[in-house]
Amino acid sequence: MNEIRMVDLLGQYRKIKPEIDQSIQQVIESTAFINGPEVKSFQKDLENYLGIKHVITCGNGTDALQISLMALGLKPGDEIITTDFTFIA
Repeated sequence: MNEIRMVDLLGQYRKIKPEIDQSIQQVIESTAFINGPEVKSFQKDLENYLGIKHVITCGNGTDALQISLMALGLKPGDEIITTDFTFIA
């Protein structure tokens, strides 16, 4: 039986490997791991791509969801409906 992958991260990486490797090397050499020039450049590119004024990058999906829910002003007991389809760990 053949394995069916939900997401082929390795295949995606291989398609743009030189660009990713170069970016990782730049981050390591600058030691600006959090909110460094590469992150700021990514945020600006994403803002332009999406046609929006502000982008906030997060370390993980949980942080992104929590920040977005806090920004909406939701309180304990408020109903939140979301998908059960998340990234496999």
